[in-house]
Amino acid sequence: MNPAPRASSAGLVTFAILHHVSAALFLCSLITMAFMRHSDDQLICSLVAVLFWFPMVTFDSLILHRGWSAVQDGQAETSPGKAVGLCFVPFFGLYWNFVAHYGLMRQFNRLAEARGRTDQKVNEGLTLTYSILAAMIFFQDLARIFRVVTIWQTIGAIKDLEKA
Repeated sequence: MNPAPRASSAGLVTFAILHHVSAALFLCSLITMAFMRHSDDQLICSLVAVLFWFPMVTFDSLILHRGWSAVQDGQAETSPGKAVGLCFVPFFGLYWNFVAHYGLMRQFNRLAEARGRTDQKVNEGLTLTYSILAAMIFFQDLARIFRVVTIWQTIGAIKDLEKA
């Protein structure tokens, strides 16, 4: 039986840059909205924020899917589609965020230990911090900062798995 093909890291840096640009524009729109005095101006800033929210979430989901595709060795906790899809279920997504993001980093570390490459382990603490902040509705914008770091950890771990 042939093993499942590993995920490629091609295009991930582009996805990450596009995610970061849209996340920055999204956060700038929210900050600008806080200083608007008229409801019409706030509405316009809200619509601009939503406009940048969609690509931010799309690129984040693509990177998460690619990460889960890279760790599929028969012992992974979940499938790539399930990891991404269940993040969008209302209320359950707050819990599933821990499974999808923190669980992915745990899988990367499990594979690094299995290969005897402890130097390729990723920092689970940053992802756990991201998941906790994202679960607290009022701190989701702060969580985006931690997500930027975990995205680069995910890309680095996928590249390490490609080389293995």
